[in-house]
Amino acid sequence: MNPKAVLTNIAVVISIMALAAAVEVFLPLFPRAKQRPGRVRANLSLMTLGFVVNWSLNSLVAIVAISLAAKPTSLLAMTNLPFAVQVIVTILILDFVYGYLAHVLLHKIPFLWRVHRVHHADPFVDVTTTSRTHPIETMWRFLLMTTAAWSLGLPAAGIVIYRLIGTTNGVLEHANIRLWLPFDRVASLIWVTPNMHKIHHSDEPTETDSNYGNILSLYDRTFGTFTSTDRAPHVVYGLRDPNGADVPSFAGLLTHPFANQLREPERPKADSEVTAQLSR
Repeated sequence: MNPKAVLTNIAVVISIMALAAAVEVFLPLFPRAKQRPGRVRANLSLMTLGFVVNWSLNSLVAIVAISLAAKPTSLLAMTNLPFAVQVIVTILILDFVYGYLAHVLLHKIPFLWRVHRVHHADPFVDVTTTSRTHPIETMWRFLLMTTAAWSLGLPAAGIVIYRLIGTTNGVLEHANIRLWLPFDRVASLIWVTPNMHKIHHSDEPTETDSNYGNILSLYDRTFGTFTSTDRAPHVVYGLRDPNGADVPSFAGLLTHPFANQLREPERPKADSEVTAQLSR
């Protein structure tokens, strides 16, 4: 990706974030309480690093593209589907691999959970939370996406469109905006709405381990990980774990996955698990 394309990409992302932030002012889901000093600065610093990491990773896209060009006819191309249908199929595949599967594994694999906790520990969810992503998580998702793209020969146009839609919805679903609940119930039948994702940021473990999707709610509904969006206006954000990476500094967020390695942080228990243990 050349410098001009990189700057264009950055400008688009920042513009979307600025627009969402403006909507937050007029239609907030939660009042903006007093923030911990340094929170927004740390989140935006991770965003800046994310741009650098993505720029570096995108240089690998050229290698993948060359490999695809030299590769025998891909599985998707062999179907002889119209190109527009191939793009739609690409979006569906990547939303499963990059948006759903990679996210589920971030919660289930201990080291990846250490990395992903940096995102979940944010005590308030707004547009800046979108960019509160550790670079290891960025590389992990990129690995799964490029593996799927290369093995299936997914068209570049479909990948670009998916990334654009996914980035836009990533900003919207984290934005502190209020939706009319009846509309949200209908929209969340197919779309990962802001309310649906707010449930995922709840400090209640059973809710944290649900609503993993990025664009479509299809996979959460199919695999039984969907949780109703009705409780979104009442969720408490963050992690119950006292070692929850709620550190208001850029350096603290970067180093958190490697801190206290001799003591693996426990996944917070659901209330039902705690009750069962106390009754023994």
